[in-house]
Amino acid sequence: MKIVVVGGGVAGLVAALSLRAAGMTPVVCESARELRALGVGINLLPHAVRELTELGLGDALDAIALPPERLVYCDRRGRPIRGEPLGLAAGYKWPQYSVHRGKLQMMLLDAVRSIAGPDAIRAGKAFERFEPQERGVAAHFTDRNTGGSVVVEADVLVGADGIGSRLRAQLHPGEGAPNGNGVRM
Repeated sequence: MKIVVVGGGVAGLVAALSLRAAGMTPVVCESARELRALGVGINLLPHAVRELTELGLGDALDAIALPPERLVYCDRRGRPIRGEPLGLAAGYKWPQYSVHRGKLQMMLLDAVRSIAGPDAIRAGKAFERFEPQERGVAAHFTDRNTGGSVVVEADVLVGADGIGSRLRAQLHPGEGAPNGNGVRM
């Protein structure tokens, strides 16, 4: 079964790895011409680490991340107010990790290329729209390198193209843009 994943961020790459582990053929189409290590630090909770470990990425994740053992809240003078254990120290079977989002994305990108092949990632393909077909779906993209149109046919289309998802906008045209509070993280 061929699956097209729209978006080559963390969610799209993990989806591709999970689909491949389930015996499917994922193709990730990413709008950016080149996937680069961008972002800030994020925390992966034990349930997320479990999923990545089951995909065979536990050692690779451990090599790029730090496992915090405790979260401590302090007052303005640095005196502890409250603390709580994290990950293994909290009794979970998997650690919690703090990792740079870009390093995590590059680790996942390498894993997709290694497991699903170099053609599983198609950069520079900006999603435009999809059309249901009798058997599957036709996903339409603009090739950002040539300006031409590209159509990818698949059995299933997965949207992992972020908060401003064009795929989601086509599925739910009356909803408009997501509501935000002005805080970006």
